[in-house]
Amino acid sequence: MHWLGRGLVVFVSILMVSGCAARGKTEGVSPDSLTPNDWVSLGKPGSFHQILDGFVGTWDVQVSSWSDPKANPDVSVALSRSKWILGDRFLEERFDGSAGGQYYKGRGILGYDAGARLFTSVWMDSLNTSIAISKGTFSPDSKTFELVGEVYDPLMGRMKETYTEIRLVSNDEYEINMIDTAPNGRKFRSLSLVYRRKKEVS
Repeated sequence: MHWLGRGLVVFVSILMVSGCAARGKTEGVSPDSLTPNDWVSLGKPGSFHQILDGFVGTWDVQVSSWSDPKANPDVSVALSRSKWILGDRFLEERFDGSAGGQYYKGRGILGYDAGARLFTSVWMDSLNTSIAISKGTFSPDSKTFELVGEVYDPLMGRMKETYTEIRLVSNDEYEINMIDTAPNGRKFRSLSLVYRRKKEVS
C-alpha cells in the first residue's frame, strides 16, 4: 500500500488494490457476439462481483514494508473499512494508517469490469497527488488476485511496472504482497499486509 519515503508512495500508487495490462493476456467481450440482453448484463453486478463480497467489513491490518530487501521490515498497524457502493458495483475501501510516524488516509475502489473481463483497482491517498489504476485477474484454484500496474518512480526518472498479489486465506483473513523494482532493476518484495477481520465486541 516501503511505508517510508518513496516506498509508501509506490505502494499507495498501485493498490486498491496503477494504466496497465494484466498478467496473462485477457481478451474483453467482442461486440459482435453480444445480444441486447448481454449489453444490459454488462452494466449489472454479476458472479465475479460476488468474489469481492468477502472484502466487505472492518479489518485490523498488520503492515510490513521493506525499502531495502536486506533490511529488517518496518512494521505498523492500520484500520481498513470496506463496503459496497453504487448498487454493489464497486467496493470502496477507507484505509487509516501511519508511515514513519505520520498519519495518513487512503481511499481505494475495486471492481470487476465485465466488458474488459478484468478486476480493476483505483487508489488515492493523503500523501500522494497521483491517482493509480491497476488491473488483473483472479485464480479460483489459488484464491489469488494478480494485479499489474505502472507507476512513476522519481528515483528512476521513469515509469516502472508494479505487481500486487492478493491472496484469500479465509473468510476472516487475506494477504496483500507487492513486488517492487529497485533502481538497479532487481525485483523484491517491498510490502506485505495481513488483513484480519475485526471482531465485534458483544
